[in-house]
Amino acid sequence: MNSIHHLQELQSIDSSLSEIRSYLGDLPVKVDELKSKETQIINELEDGKERLKHIEVEMNKIELEINSSKEKIDSLKDQLFKVNNNRQYDALMVEIDHLKESIDKMETNELELLEEKSQLTEKVKSQEENLETLTTDLSERRSKLESTMAKSGDQKEKLEEERTNQRDEIPQSLLSRYDRIAQARKGLAVVSVNGSACDGCGASIPPQIVAYVRTKSGLHNCDVCGRFLFWKDKNLN
Repeated sequence: MNSIHHLQELQSIDSSLSEIRSYLGDLPVKVDELKSKETQIINELEDGKERLKHIEVEMNKIELEINSSKEKIDSLKDQLFKVNNNRQYDALMVEIDHLKESIDKMETNELELLEEKSQLTEKVKSQEENLETLTTDLSERRSKLESTMAKSGDQKEKLEEERTNQRDEIPQSLLSRYDRIAQARKGLAVVSVNGSACDGCGASIPPQIVAYVRTKSGLHNCDVCGRFLFWKDKNLN
């Protein structure tokens, strides 16, 4: 196997490793997003249930206060028939009116709480119905992603071993050129000749160089981007 074949193999391995590193870099983020989503929904459900308890307590408290105020009004009305002067009568009426206003406010508050309770109950019911399915779905997706991460990790380890072996087959001086070009060209140091153009930068390749590349006569680089050139046999997959 000549040098360009070794370089092609090394480029293929490096490109695969780059894809895996990029993929593995995204997967933990996706797993964390799923976990965060699940936690958020569970917390929202717990908050909803806690709010429903608070609403129930508030409504019971308001109902007791309304009943107490009504009893006071009834008691004050009874006292109206026992007063001896207008001043006492007016004082009782002021207190009765004040209690009635207080009852109106409490009843309005109670209606608002009742509406909130109705909407929240419906929301909590819907969340409870969907939570089990959602949690199962998220769990399955997490497991799948984590499994993929493990498999990709195994593949990465295998490719890194192949990379080491492949680099051992290439002279150090040639490796240094490959590494410099790869670093300067975003990891792509070896490209095919596409017709009569460099497949890396699109620059035109002189016919004589194309002929040399096609017959694998030595190593040739693109005059523009510096990448190593090889001829891709269209009959091969």
